[in-house]
Amino acid sequence: MNLRKLLLIIVLLALVLAPRIAGLKSFVTIDEPFWLSVGANFYYALGQRELQNTVYEYHPAVTTMWFVTDAFLAYFPQYRALDQGYFDVDKEKFDPFIVEHGKSPLELLYFSRLFQLAVIAAMALVIFYLFSLLFDDEKAFLATALMACAPFFLGHSRVLDHEAMLAFFVIASFLGLMLYLEYGRKWPYLLISAAAAALAQLTKSSAMAMLPAIALMLAVSVFEHGRERGFGRALLDHLKIFGIWFAMLAVVYVIIWPGMWVAPGRMLYEVYGNAFSYAFQGARLQVTEELQLSNFSLAAAGGTIQNYVGDLLWRSTPVTWLGVIFAIVALFQRNARAHTAIFRKLTLYLFVNVVMFVLLFSLAQGRNSPHYIMASHVSLEGIAALGWVMGLGWLSQRWETSGRLGVRPERSRRVRWGIGLGLVAFQLASALSFYPYYYTYYNPLMAGLTGSLRPYDYGEGFEQAAAYLAAKPDAESLKVFSFRGRGPFSYFFPGQTIILNPLFIEEPGMASMVERLTQSDYLVFNDALAGRTERSALFVNALNGVEPEHTIPIHGIYDIHIYRVADLPTSFYETISK
Repeated sequence: MNLRKLLLIIVLLALVLAPRIAGLKSFVTIDEPFWLSVGANFYYALGQRELQNTVYEYHPAVTTMWFVTDAFLAYFPQYRALDQGYFDVDKEKFDPFIVEHGKSPLELLYFSRLFQLAVIAAMALVIFYLFSLLFDDEKAFLATALMACAPFFLGHSRVLDHEAMLAFFVIASFLGLMLYLEYGRKWPYLLISAAAAALAQLTKSSAMAMLPAIALMLAVSVFEHGRERGFGRALLDHLKIFGIWFAMLAVVYVIIWPGMWVAPGRMLYEVYGNAFSYAFQGARLQVTEELQLSNFSLAAAGGTIQNYVGDLLWRSTPVTWLGVIFAIVALFQRNARAHTAIFRKLTLYLFVNVVMFVLLFSLAQGRNSPHYIMASHVSLEGIAALGWVMGLGWLSQRWETSGRLGVRPERSRRVRWGIGLGLVAFQLASALSFYPYYYTYYNPLMAGLTGSLRPYDYGEGFEQAAAYLAAKPDAESLKVFSFRGRGPFSYFFPGQTIILNPLFIEEPGMASMVERLTQSDYLVFNDALAGRTERSALFVNALNGVEPEHTIPIHGIYDIHIYRVADLPTSFYETISK
């Protein structure tokens, strides 16, 4: 390895690690406490040698559960021997158990995030390496850095979240297979592709959406080789390649998931049976009891597709927009520059991946959060990065042939590097302007064009509410009724947190909600609560005219309000009890 490449790797690692480590323990998102509970059950199952219990339905989140397991080994290894059994992940008993044994759920989460971050950094290096073989070191650095520093991806890649890992695994798998097909059929590239695909499947079953792009790669290669050797022979050859690729995927899948060692049938049923049941019927098999595809409807897909396309526009930066435009222009240019064919193919495969993940979650019934299509976001960032790579190469060529910049390649290269680093700095600055909640980024051009914002609620800012109440003299004796209470609030508050679940508001007369509220000293919620259901909106609107003790603005999106329960008027209780 030459000194220049080593320097690029060091700078890339700094770009990947520094913004992700900064403030890593300063906030919690709403899903992370749940995955700590699931990971704890995974770790306990390993400790009890009950490998058949290392499954969580359709996700399957095996990679995430391994990160939590590693965190237990580093921070609380005794957990597996306490004989507490398996926690019902929906009953909120896990956190108190951890605290009773002198440990902090926040510290456990911090360690879990660190292990995930190590994998994200390793995958960034793999992607850089594969890009460098397809193009060159300079182009590989720019492409990888632009993707890694994209705000929406950057934000999710530093929380205990499957989507960011899945996206990087998918990109690595595509690049590995392209290298195998384009450059000499070397087995390590095929193994990298298959292993990355296996890790994607072990992370979330929605990784199945990557398969059409894989099929397209093989089909294009069949067509190219078929013109030389005959299509029948080329087809058999590529079926063999796919068979070997799939076999490698299966081996890695089994090795990494202990449940597959003892009960492979049950594991696959839980994952893919529940995945299809959830997609087609909106619920897991334990609810639907059987898979009935006749219940599936396409009626709502159009609106969801529109929402996801909007998310792609809102959560990407102006740099991404311009890069995609450059990529489109470069697709239709006639030139004989090196890498043009690779660029066009990879752009096509990434675009197919963008479309397939959008379609998958648009057609599936159930929730449709923006980060579910993270693989689409990162693939779009990849297209934009390729567009910038080709665009800067074209500009450099024009400068040198037209006599600008002194017709000196070294000067042209310095200018190209300066622009490239400026683009990466813009991506990074866009994310940092939303610190520490990078994932709440929204494109200012979209905000200006629409005259509105696109809110994102993942529990951000509740630690600030916890800090405000924790500063009170009697904080440890206080009881707080908090929306997004488990994790985002409770991990930072020394007193008792009572969870405000919107389901309580749906009960007749809101009896459960009123009971919990009257037991509390303070009420905490953000504006997102009003958008959950009609009854939630009624609850929030009933507080109109009641001045909160304190309000915390969060990037101008969702404000957090803190009310003293003793100050709530009788009219509020009368309104919500109707």
